[in-house]
Amino acid sequence: MLNRRLLRTKAVQALYASQLAADANRLLGIDRIDEAFAPDLNSMEPQNRPKLAGMKKLAVLTFDELIKTGKPSEDEEVPAEVLKVARQVFETYKRQTLSDREKMLRRVLNETELINTDFVRVLSLLIEVAYQAQIDRQRTYEDPEAPFPKDSGLDTNRVVTILKENKTLQEEIIRSGINWSNDMAVVRKTYREGLRKDADYEAYCKQTSHTEEEDQLMVQHILRQILLKHEVPLEFFEQRDLYWDDHNELIRSLAIKTLKSADHADTFQLAPLTKDWDEDRAFVEELFNVVIEESDKYDLYLEDQLKNWELERVALVDLIILKTALAELIHFPGIPVKVTINEFIEIAKRYSTPKSGKFVNGVLDVLSVKLMKEGIIRKSGRGLIDNK
Repeated sequence: MLNRRLLRTKAVQALYASQLAADANRLLGIDRIDEAFAPDLNSMEPQNRPKLAGMKKLAVLTFDELIKTGKPSEDEEVPAEVLKVARQVFETYKRQTLSDREKMLRRVLNETELINTDFVRVLSLLIEVAYQAQIDRQRTYEDPEAPFPKDSGLDTNRVVTILKENKTLQEEIIRSGINWSNDMAVVRKTYREGLRKDADYEAYCKQTSHTEEEDQLMVQHILRQILLKHEVPLEFFEQRDLYWDDHNELIRSLAIKTLKSADHADTFQLAPLTKDWDEDRAFVEELFNVVIEESDKYDLYLEDQLKNWELERVALVDLIILKTALAELIHFPGIPVKVTINEFIEIAKRYSTPKSGKFVNGVLDVLSVKLMKEGIIRKSGRGLIDNK
């Protein structure tokens, strides 16, 4: 079942990608300023290069000030030509950055929904490997160099039979666009190099019949040790999903839950990715949007807390994790403070530097107490639970 930590991680990933895109858009803006104040090599008039360089430098400073505050600095008078170029570049930057934010958020949400497709693909691979076992058992001539027992096989497994015959699963495979015709090499290698070389499976195939429990244990063993662990299928799944390392634990959980329900056809049920995808999606969207809207305010909170640090010295991932945690602490009153802090400590441990977990813990522990005293963090309902 989709959990909140993965949803929080998706928000952090979208924010990180958005910041990288914004930084790239800033560099593109500076390139446009360079072009605007570059000497005209085709002009017959003499070029005042020092003046152009000064205008370019002032335009970059004005552009950065527009990014930071939305208006040019009032400390000095900016020439009209410089202000015009800086504003034009800023408008392009702002438009592109907003578009990139929407794309990044949409992308991580789509990636999250596609976890269900990968889960169905794993079940589909199990069925395809069973077909390979059936073909192998039907061969008239056995390979003398690699004899293999044929008394039974994955194709005779009760659980696999239920998967093959279930209309809901077959419809989901079709709806998800899963087709192994172009990847049969993966299926065959998974069978030959993974399943046939597995000692437990070989022992299973030496028995003519099996109990329901034996069939269930075997199919779970194949899922865990072959389909989700052997290098052939693992490489295939990793190439299809850049975030496979993040998703595979959930996919395994969904697949095991589904297999356990398949002891009998009338009890079989595809495990749902989530109880309420609309609610989960709204959580990610709100967390993302709050960080974007309140980012400057969070900078002030963090600057006050990190008096001996400059925010530029804090790793970008750590900074985004801290801001996302602040967004949850302040804007989600139903989530206990300790839950939020512990979740983002774990995210920092996994996605940032080795010391980031302790760093995030130290900052959030002190800052959360301070913001609660100031009435900025206010909890209600379940959020009042003190999870020590």
